[in-house]
Amino acid sequence: SAQLDLELIARLAVAVPVPLVLHGSSGVADAIIADAVAAGIRKVNVGTALNIAFTASLREALAAQPDAVDPRKYTRDARAAMADLVARFCRVVDSRLPAS
Repeated sequence: SAQLDLELIARLAVAVPVPLVLHGSSGVADAIIADAVAAGIRKVNVGTALNIAFTASLREALAAQPDAVDPRKYTRDARAAMADLVARFCRVVDSRLPAS
């Protein structure tokens, strides 16, 4: 499991005039992401997690309907799976952002 140096993140957030980005965050526990945001991270990259959610749902849909030909239909659940994951990440991040 990922371990982040939260003290270093906090020092960097004060020292540099740009927003800090956490790369490679897919698979990092929500609590650790929340702590990183509280320490000063302002952008969290979770593309791999989104790809995994989309692809797993898409595979399930195509397995259930192997003759499907309309991507608007067989990608609906996959898009919803991604949207649900984005909403979860938004709640994690928003819960720890400082009030503006």
